[in-house]
Amino acid sequence: MIAAALFRIARGCSFRVQRNLLRFAWNGRKAVKSFERRQRKNKPFFPAFLMLSITNRCNLRCRGCWVTPSDPPQTLSLSQLDGIIACARRYGSAFFGILGGEPFFHPDLFTLFETHPDAYFQLFTNGTMLTDETAARLAACGNVTPLISIEGLETESRIRRGQNDVFARSLAGLRACVKAGLFTGVAASINRRNFDELVSTEYLDFLVKEGVHYIWYYIYRPCGNDPDTGNALDRERILALRRFIVEQRCRANLFIIDAYWDADGRAVCPGAMGLSHHIAPNGAVEFCPIIQTAGTRLAPDASNLEAAFQSDPFLGRLRAFSIQTGRKCILMEKPQELGGFLTEQNVQDSSGRAFLSGLAQREPLICHDLPGDEIPERSLVYRLMKRSYFFGFGAYG
Repeated sequence: MIAAALFRIARGCSFRVQRNLLRFAWNGRKAVKSFERRQRKNKPFFPAFLMLSITNRCNLRCRGCWVTPSDPPQTLSLSQLDGIIACARRYGSAFFGILGGEPFFHPDLFTLFETHPDAYFQLFTNGTMLTDETAARLAACGNVTPLISIEGLETESRIRRGQNDVFARSLAGLRACVKAGLFTGVAASINRRNFDELVSTEYLDFLVKEGVHYIWYYIYRPCGNDPDTGNALDRERILALRRFIVEQRCRANLFIIDAYWDADGRAVCPGAMGLSHHIAPNGAVEFCPIIQTAGTRLAPDASNLEAAFQSDPFLGRLRAFSIQTGRKCILMEKPQELGGFLTEQNVQDSSGRAFLSGLAQREPLICHDLPGDEIPERSLVYRLMKRSYFFGFGAYG
């Protein structure tokens, strides 16, 4: 079904969007190869991709979200963002995930996209602030793919999001993006309540009918001030999710993305591999968005970013610690051990709440590591893509 998915992109996306998507595919592979070469030759470390939470301001208060609002809101400045991108480009990295909060609250969001035409941005948004006008402006930039978070249909959206009309508003934002000719994705954080309605061929067919080009499946990770641990997946559902993804990659007329498993179905962690790290809206340079501790915060112009990755030993030690625990999500499956390690490192709690001290009371939850039950990719195309972009770089031995 890869051919059908590509045909839909060719038919539905504007020429500018298609051109930049091809550039991203080429440059993304070059970034991964450069990263792999640095790792192999023990050269100065820099991740292939960066995730940037540019603000902690949001119009929703979702259960299980790791973002803690503040007054005043925390925001990465345009100077910091420009500095991050300039530094990353020196290492061949041109892909940036833009997260929040809700990124549309950042006053310089469009300036960021417009002043860096050679970079490619994946915009994580709840979709409620997407209009025909904003979607058209994103399409004019051509270097942005909106990834709209839909946490369930009407009932689950109301429970998770805390408002009655979020599903309809997100769907309207999605339609505006498709109408504008954008390469449009949907994110789905899978939990117990939304599993049956989102892990289904009916849902994928619905998205195709709406014009969506890709879906990114996540496993729900309860975090924040209001974690909903009872809604986390069990092993059987995680296996079912993996099996569904592998099967539907051979059937569905859209791309299905995950960042959990390699081509052979073994668990991987982008942070442990060093493939990707996260920068919080308060400037904290973090292992990943949900492990909210840092050894370094960005300077006003981000001039210390290289030093944060190469001179501060914290991230390297955390990568090594994560790999030593196996292929697990250390926050989900080893929270108390993680808390002990972080306490020994004497790092900053960058969460805006009691993240670090709360690890001692956090109960382990199953995640995506399924030893003995690995499910390899069936699709040759996906196997090749996984091996080219995302196969572990020898991190796990």
